Amino acid sequence: MPADAPDDPFACLPGTVPRVVKDEREAQVELRQTASGEVVLKTYRNFGMHWWQTFGRLSRAAREFANLRAIAALGVPCTPPLQCAEVRRGRFVDSSTLVTELVADATSLKQVLQTLDRQRDAQVRGRLAAAAGALLRQLHQGGILWCTPMPRNVLVVGSPTAGRLAVCDVPNAVRHAGSLLGKPLARIDLFRAAFSPSRRRDWTRGERWRWLVAYTAGDRAEARRLWRDLARTTTMGTQLRRSLAAVRSIYLA
Repeated sequence: MPADAPDDPFACLPGTVPRVVKDEREAQVELRQTASGEVVLKTYRNFGMHWWQTFGRLSRAAREFANLRAIAALGVPCTPPLQCAEVRRGRFVDSSTLVTELVADATSLKQVLQTLDRQRDAQVRGRLAAAAGALLRQLHQGGILWCTPMPRNVLVVGSPTAGRLAVCDVPNAVRHAGSLLGKPLARIDLFRAAFSPSRRRDWTRGERWRWLVAYTAGDRAEARRLWRDLARTTTMGTQLRRSLAAVRSIYLA
């Protein structure tokens, strides 16, 4: 079994001063000031059954690093990846660490939506909905199935009224050779991003329509078709398809 306090693979980075911002049993997040700017270190720890399940797998940090590099190569805004490392015991992963640049002045879309009134701030919320739909379209066009496209994994960089959106937290994303636009597989992300029961609480009906119109690049006929399909989609069916996609990411990447 893994040690209670895995070694820090970046402890010897010169000129860094760590500041822990989250420290839980499964994960630790810290900020370090370097000569080139502030960086974020996210360490995933594996215990118990989760440790046994790492046998023969790419580590979580390694998967996320590769996915962020692929997303950045598409020109899609994301948390810029710098490096990753892992602590292994044989073919098992004790812990893995991802290092990214700190995205300044960024707040999760989930938090931003919670601060915006549905009536008073309807224009701003509608803008964010459209931007989120367009962001997912960029990923799908580039062959990236996000798998966890929820608002908590989207960053609003700058003011909600004029800022941009960026992708973060993508360890479970699956990369494909061609575009996913129009493919059944894309519905995993569409449902989880805007049509699941939780997303229906985050977004109004009108905001979800704007989200879908932006995703289809203004093709309202396609947006209506997708709306009908997604209205019939179930959480259980989507979760099964998402789990099968995750198997590809974890074992076959």
